[in-house]
Amino acid sequence: MNQSFQQFDLDPCLPGHPDPYGTYAALLQQSAAHWCEGPQMWIVLGHAESLELMRDPRFSRQDHLDKLIARFGRNGHIYERQKLDIPYMDGKQHARMRQHVIKAYHGIDLLALAEFTRRFAVDRLSRIKGDEPFDLVALLANDLPGMVASELMGVPPSQQLEVANKVSAFVRARGLTQTEQTASGGGDALEIYGHYFLPLIQARRGGGQQDLLSRLIDDPTEGISLSDEQLLLIISSNFYSASVYTVRLLIGTIAWAMASHPDTYQRVRSDRKLVAAAIEEVLRWDPPAQALNASTATADLVIAGQTIKAGDSVTALVGAANRDPRVFDQPDQFLIDRSPNPHLSFAPGVHQCLGLHLARMQGAVVLSVLCDQFESLHWEPSESRRLIADRFRGFEHLILHR
Repeated sequence: MNQSFQQFDLDPCLPGHPDPYGTYAALLQQSAAHWCEGPQMWIVLGHAESLELMRDPRFSRQDHLDKLIARFGRNGHIYERQKLDIPYMDGKQHARMRQHVIKAYHGIDLLALAEFTRRFAVDRLSRIKGDEPFDLVALLANDLPGMVASELMGVPPSQQLEVANKVSAFVRARGLTQTEQTASGGGDALEIYGHYFLPLIQARRGGGQQDLLSRLIDDPTEGISLSDEQLLLIISSNFYSASVYTVRLLIGTIAWAMASHPDTYQRVRSDRKLVAAAIEEVLRWDPPAQALNASTATADLVIAGQTIKAGDSVTALVGAANRDPRVFDQPDQFLIDRSPNPHLSFAPGVHQCLGLHLARMQGAVVLSVLCDQFESLHWEPSESRRLIADRFRGFEHLILHR
């Protein structure tokens, strides 16, 4: 087994790797499903096989949490709490809660939120003078998703910094490879969320307001009323952790893709109708969430000729599936003219990403503002640095200049 395959066996998302996709392609040629000793789970790499996994109700995320609870004992309390969170629910309970959140989302004024996003991006990027280098992550990507989430939730911007600093610990407690450190760190981070958001939740109860948080608290027509703890998990997971973590990585990757493909960037600058297609290709080519949350098989079944036994944990490696040559011609090429572009970055299935419209909106606005303000984009590979964080991929620092 070569070194790349050994690394994959320990941590299949190859965190921080400059280009994991060659390893994924070589493994996919062998099989669309591999067992990994590190996280003790099956990794599905093929597009068709991943899509089947995403749609199959015979996989339980609650059962996977039970395995983590048994493994970590007292430190497993974070996984016990995650059972109240939508991404970890199963069956009818999951479907009911998804519909509740989707209904609350319908009240969002996406056009007004896009304008808020545009003003924030313009303000930050207007600070660049001449051709001086700048770190897009520090300047814009780190703060924008949190500010958008705050605008939705009515959280004072002055409270965001400490919460944002705790996002990484919370997200890592939701990764594939878990340790005592990630388990305890996730619990500590949730306490920080509680410090800020529980007073906000309690202030909204019975207030008759129509903001997003108030719509999430209860829905009398459906007989739904959420506890403080469940609301805290939904806010911290689906709005802050998902948004602040993955959208900031998406923003950096969008800019990097444009800087790495100057001809494509000029096409987009000349024809803004191409912005949406460019965002979809970024999501396919280098997705910020490289793998799904893990599930456990509830029955013996077969994926790609491999027997998955009841009780085995499984995930789909989206980054590999998005470059499956059986589905995508020239899969390693960044081509914004792909049509159709059936990438799996929003997990089209039972657990499809609830915030996909918000992510696409922020990505499109940022790309449009970049096109407005920069005739050309260049990046500095030697000064930029990738994030090292389990199943997430993107930049910790991305140094650009005109």
